[in-house]
Amino acid sequence: MALGKIEICNHALLKVGADTIASLDVSQATDDGVIFSAKLCNILFDQALVETLRSYNWNSATKRVQLTRLAEAPAFKYQYKYALPIDYVRLINLYASTEAYDDTTEWSIESGEVLTDYDAAYLKYVSKPEDVSILDPLAQQAVICNLAMKLAVPMHLDEKLKNNLLTELQTIILPAARSIDTIENKNWDNEESNFLVSRNYSSPII
Repeated sequence: MALGKIEICNHALLKVGADTIASLDVSQATDDGVIFSAKLCNILFDQALVETLRSYNWNSATKRVQLTRLAEAPAFKYQYKYALPIDYVRLINLYASTEAYDDTTEWSIESGEVLTDYDAAYLKYVSKPEDVSILDPLAQQAVICNLAMKLAVPMHLDEKLKNNLLTELQTIILPAARSIDTIENKNWDNEESNFLVSRNYSSPII
C-alpha cells in the first residue's frame, strides 16, 4: 500500500511512541501532543526525505531531462553551465546526447548548476517527488525510519532510541531496499568505445 506524507509521518510517530496526526496544519489540532507532533513533522519531514533520496539511486524517484543551457559561461575550465531541475536531489549521470554514452568528458556540480564541456546536456537524476506515494514501499520505510530517528530526541530526549533506529535503518531497511531496487533495474551505461573516443583527439588511443 502506497503511503502519503501524513501516513509516513504517522508511521514515524508511532515508532517513537508519539501522538499521530490527521493533518500537518497545526491550526486544525487542539490536543497539545498532536500539535507538537505536527510541528516537528513540518520541520523534519523534508530533511528526512531528501537525505533518504540522496542515499541511493532510487528507481521510483529517478527522472531524465534535457537541461537548459545558461547564457553565462563558467569563469574557467568548462565551456558551459546548465541549470539543475528544481526537484533535483542527486545526479546519477550526465550525457551529451540521447544515446546516453558514458564518455570521458568531465562535469562538476557547483552552486546548483552543472558545469561541463557538453554543448547539450541530458541528465539522469534522483528527484524529490511532490507526491511521496509514488516511492517504492521500501524507500518509504527508509524515510519513515529516518524521520523517526530525527523525532526521537526532540520528543523524548532519547539518544538510545535514536541510535536503535539508526541501526535499524543502516543494517535492515536500507540493505533490503537497495537489493530489491537494484534487481528491478536492468540498466547500465553504455561506455563509448576507444575507437569513437579517439576520433575526438589528435592521436589515437592505444
